[in-house]
Amino acid sequence: MLLLRGEKLPTNDKWILYVLCGVHNYPSAEHLEGHSFAGRLSKEETSLLVDMSKSMVRPKEILVTLKQRDAFNATTMKTIYNARHRHRVVQRTGRSQMQQLLRQLSIQNYVEWHRCDDREMVANLFWAHRISLELLRAFPHVLIRDCIYKTNRYRLILLEIVGVTSTNFTFSVSFAYLGHEREDNYTWALGVLRTVMENTAFPNVFITNRELALMKGISKVLHIATNLLCRWHISKNVLMKCKNVFEMKDK
Repeated sequence: MLLLRGEKLPTNDKWILYVLCGVHNYPSAEHLEGHSFAGRLSKEETSLLVDMSKSMVRPKEILVTLKQRDAFNATTMKTIYNARHRHRVVQRTGRSQMQQLLRQLSIQNYVEWHRCDDREMVANLFWAHRISLELLRAFPHVLIRDCIYKTNRYRLILLEIVGVTSTNFTFSVSFAYLGHEREDNYTWALGVLRTVMENTAFPNVFITNRELALMKGISKVLHIATNLLCRWHISKNVLMKCKNVFEMKDK
């Protein structure tokens, strides 16, 4: 067993290392992968990790980038996750995750609305960038809605509203986290959207899938708009409903 002892010199900050037993009872490691000291990040690597994390780069891709820059890099995924977590803790400086989120939205020039439930916890959150709102005021005629389900830690619904320009390009108008697929939640989100539109003309067409709660919310808040069903969702439903019928005829 290798035994070492270090002593700090009283006259300066230097150390003396004494070898008490230089006999190894196990072979030395061929690779340093997994050793925390060997896999530590330098200041430059930590700075790169922070910048890539801000750009929503996945930890796996960050690790690949670090190893491409240094062939002898012994960093592991655990080191990457720990470094990201330490950075978030430092950035929050005592704030809760929701407080940090609202602060970042403000710093990044987003406008946001939220409402709380009976327990004073944020239940719904709406945000939109000011540049997106300027585009909306220029092209308010057609809006498209889409929802993403169960892709975040809190299993919330992400509602995205998309606009269409005169050259058939799309742009993101706003986003909203909703607690449930209920008419009340959709009505609230659409009401906030109507508020941020200010003196802008209301949309003439609102394209959705056949989400009845959302359709009722549109009829209440944006009653002037014509609600059309998404062609992609229609085709998907036709394929799902009629596939068995065509298979039976082929037989």
